[in-house]
Amino acid sequence: MRGHPGAGLYGPWALADVAWVSLTRGNEYRGRPATDADLKEILNYYFALDEPMRREPVGQRLEGFLLRLAGQQLVWQEPEFPELARTLALLQQTAPTKHLEVIEPGWDKRLLGCSLADYVGVAQLLFGAATTMKGRFDPQWLASDLDDFEDLTTPDNLAAVIDRHFATSAERLRDEEVAAAALARADGKPALDPVLRRFSYNPLRGKPVVTGYGPGSLVPVPAAVVAKASCSGLYYTGLEGLGTAFTRDLGELFEQYIGRQLRLLPDADVHPEVVYIENKSERKSVDWFVVFDDLVLLVEVKSGLQLRLGPKDFATELSKKLEKALKQIDRTVALVKEGRTEFAHIPVDRPILGMVVTMDVYHMVNSPEFRSALPETTVPATITAIGELEDAVTVTDASLSTILLDGARSASPGGWWLRADLAGHDTVAWNPILDEAWIAYPLAKPEGEPSVQS
Repeated sequence: MRGHPGAGLYGPWALADVAWVSLTRGNEYRGRPATDADLKEILNYYFALDEPMRREPVGQRLEGFLLRLAGQQLVWQEPEFPELARTLALLQQTAPTKHLEVIEPGWDKRLLGCSLADYVGVAQLLFGAATTMKGRFDPQWLASDLDDFEDLTTPDNLAAVIDRHFATSAERLRDEEVAAAALARADGKPALDPVLRRFSYNPLRGKPVVTGYGPGSLVPVPAAVVAKASCSGLYYTGLEGLGTAFTRDLGELFEQYIGRQLRLLPDADVHPEVVYIENKSERKSVDWFVVFDDLVLLVEVKSGLQLRLGPKDFATELSKKLEKALKQIDRTVALVKEGRTEFAHIPVDRPILGMVVTMDVYHMVNSPEFRSALPETTVPATITAIGELEDAVTVTDASLSTILLDGARSASPGGWWLRADLAGHDTVAWNPILDEAWIAYPLAKPEGEPSVQS
């Protein structure tokens, strides 16, 4: 739909919901094909849906509204280039510091049926074709244009991976919806309020390609293809195919990936976590210490928050994980200031700030309405998504320490927004770690192929 004339007037979240509802509840025996006017009418119904905020208690209305808004809309607006480049940079080009359980040589071909680079290349193909071919894609179009892929060198091989990981059908979507409702009833869970349905997980994010409508496939919302091949999308693919060991491995690689990004800073020394003994037990500090001449930044890394939970469960999960991270920052601050021997290499003669870096984006999390529900910290601390950090380490006209200190001084109660603090600063064209990963993808080398970077 992104390539549809006039579709740019509407966000991908609205188009995704329209596609989901049409596929699972639509009538396939219409007397005529759907028109632009039909799409506009359906979208008008979508925007006219009731807002449940009005029925919530005073004091909970704004927070609930903001959380729903972020989960409904902002998750669809992440830029395509870093989302896709990060997948290879993290999962294949980042070295772990401990033994991984399942992410070992050949894991990608066992899980995905092809190399990781090819898998993301499929997403690039689908995205590029969908945005230029009015949402349609057929592997047979590429009979002689797959030479740059490692494993998917024929249309049939390409189609097999699409069918396995990206594709669904209206019938399957309906069956899954019925099965999920039956399971919820069996567990004694209340039915989801119909008004909240549009804020729940849209299955087109997990299976963005739809079959059964003529030759080839339909890609109703190209942004969903990017989400499928992102690190967050691979989190669920790996969880389903390799179990929780995959998510633990991903957490280790994400932590080391943050270290790689921090080491791009030209004016800072970066130190890993410190292991210390407390009450005869081995404990660990925050994941990274970034030492500038005028600042010590304590960085705690969090990955794997459950985005597919319902709105209330997600809020609980989010608060629990972030509360743990903020308390870890506080514990480490105390240990540094106590002068513990294990922390002797961390200076105590300059300001200390905290940062929690997350794999997924939580756009509203530093607002007073959310931070008031989290524990206060002894030093100013911000919650930052990985994309913000990838931009921050490439600033060329100021030290990141200056940007952080200025942001902390002018912050509202609780936290401050790194993204807002970066506004107006000069950065290099592309983060070099992301650039290195991008050029390893099949479509990065030949000219003229569909590309999300262009």
